Order: sequence, then C-alpha cells, then structure tokens
Amino acid sequence: MDPFEEFEFKPLTDGLGFHKKKAAAAKADADVDSFSSKPSPTLLKNQGLELIEEGSADPLRPPLPRKKSSSTSQVPSAPGYLTEVGGEASPSTSTAAVDEILKTLQKNRRLEFDETKSKTKITAQTKEEFKSTYFSFSAGLLDGMLVVAASLLCLILLVSIARIDLVANLTNPDENYLVYFSTFGIFAGVAFIYLTVNRIFTGATPGEWAFDQRVGQPADLNSGLFYLKVAARSLLVIVTGFFVLPVLSALFNKDFAGRITGARLLKKV
Repeated sequence: MDPFEEFEFKPLTDGLGFHKKKAAAAKADADVDSFSSKPSPTLLKNQGLELIEEGSADPLRPPLPRKKSSSTSQVPSAPGYLTEVGGEASPSTSTAAVDEILKTLQKNRRLEFDETKSKTKITAQTKEEFKSTYFSFSAGLLDGMLVVAASLLCLILLVSIARIDLVANLTNPDENYLVYFSTFGIFAGVAFIYLTVNRIFTGATPGEWAFDQRVGQPADLNSGLFYLKVAARSLLVIVTGFFVLPVLSALFNKDFAGRITGARLLKKV
C-alpha cells in the first residue's frame, strides 16, 4: 500500500477552500450539459414504456363493473316475483301486473265475440231474398244471341270438318227436308246444353244473371232432384218452340214452365 494515497492537503483556515468551489462548479456545469444535451432514442423509448405501464387506466376502455357489497343479501328471484334493490321480493307488484294482463285478454275476447255476433246479425239481415217472377224479354234476348252465336260456331266446325256445302244443301233440300231438321237439331242441342249447364252450376244463365234472375234457390244447387227439374224445364221450352211458354208467361205474368217442372224462375228482391 502506498502511504501517500490517503494523504490529503487541508487548508490552514476556513477561508481557503478554492478546490471545493472549483469541484462544485465543474459538477454543476456537467449537470447542465447533460440536461441540455439531446436524449437518445433508446432512453425516450424506455421512458415512454414506463409511462404507459404506469398509467392507471385506459381512457378508451370502459370501466369494469363494480362488485356488489356483501351487505346486500342476494335472494333468488322466483317466477312471478319482482326482486327489489334490497333483495326482498314484491309479489303484490307482479300480481297486479298479471291481473292487468288477464283483464286485457278478457276485454279482447269480449270485443271479438261482439264483433262476431254483429257480423252474424248483419249477414242474417243482408241475406239475399228472392220472389217468384216471369220471363224477361231482355234476359231472353241476351241468351238468344249467345245461343245463336254458339250454334253458328258448331255449324262452322261441322262444315270445315265434313267438307260439305251448307248453302247448297239449304237451298236444294232433299225430299224429306232432313237438312232443316239437322240444322234445328244442332241449334236445339246447343240451347239445351247452354240452359241446363249454366243453371245447374251457377243457378242462372248469363242473361238471367244480368237482370238479377235465377232458377231455384241457392240451396237447391246441392240437390240432384233440382238438376232433373232444370233439365226438364229446358227441354220443355225447346220442345214448345222456344217462344210459346216464354210469351205466355210474359202475357199472364206467370211462370208456366216453372209451375210444370218445379224449377221456378226467381228474382232478387
């Protein structure tokens, strides 16, 4: 060991101490230089990480829910009960709510029942009523036009398929005049189908429907006997020449074909 290492020169008086002042001034200059000097990127990064880690909470993160205090007693809520803040169930509140719901349901059922009852009354009041009537020339004219059109269509099909000269046969008939009977037969068959089918399925022909007329009541459409009556009425009108019974009915204001066959002609009231 060197004996001069721990040797220190001390001033004789307190006023002499320039070496301490110089050392203090040098240390202050070094601190100023270190503070004014630009910090390194690594130091800034480390300091930034420390600041982020030391942050108490993220401003963008929602706060966590607080735990309930142990003083509040937790009571399991049963169906039909409402649990208050203190954990006490309030059955009176739930019972009142159920009563209100039941009252509302009862009112709705009463309203629906009243509406159904009123609709039934209105339907019964507005039920269609019919009365007996006689032949209408307007309805007969419309039906006659439709029957003639359908008969002409059948004749056109017959002539085009059989390749016969209808005009020559009509102008030069045979000795028994069968061509006239055949033509009338086509017209009669079309009229029978027209009257029977329309009255069976809809209760009226297009002409009768246009003038609020029909044959039989709507309930009669489900009866097999009614179909036979309708067919008998159509056949009777065709056999009598289409005009005899309708004209007599219009003159005497009576439905003769309906009285004979039972398929009466009715008019909506």
